[in-house]
Amino acid sequence: LKTLLLAVGISALTSGGASAELAKPTGTVVLTIGGAVKYSNRAPSNAFDDAFLNSHEYSFRKAAAFDVAMLEKLGTVTTTIKAEPWPRAVKLEGPRLIDVLMAAGWTGSKITTVALDGFAVEISAADLAARDWILALKADGEYLGIGGHGPAWIVYEVPDGKASADDETRWPWAVFYIAAE
Repeated sequence: LKTLLLAVGISALTSGGASAELAKPTGTVVLTIGGAVKYSNRAPSNAFDDAFLNSHEYSFRKAAAFDVAMLEKLGTVTTTIKAEPWPRAVKLEGPRLIDVLMAAGWTGSKITTVALDGFAVEISAADLAARDWILALKADGEYLGIGGHGPAWIVYEVPDGKASADDETRWPWAVFYIAAE
């Protein structure tokens, strides 16, 4: 299934005479995918320029950097979720995570999502294929901000929008980096 998804993602990137190259972000970068990616639109990491990433002990030779406009250009979906510990249902909107990974030309077998505080969640290719994961950029129509759940919150759709506390523990928020393996 991953091979099929990769082929579809690459086909979407190159359809209509467009280049398979990944454009450089023109806005503030909100997500970087480093490691096992085919398309790179930024220089390799270094300890000085990537001090925050380095403080979390991540580095890469190849990476795809995305601003909000680039992510939204991949198409967005909306889901409303109410997890057991939340005080209310939240309407989340953003691109499908697999579309973001395919735009970077992901070639690995798993990813590790990294939040600003260093919290990391590993997601296997099988789990990515089994669920409809979303890279949420908005909650209730507003962009996610730093200090809240932003810049990105990764969730998956759940039946009837009702999530368990266990589901909620798998949904990292304040995600800024994905280590692709």
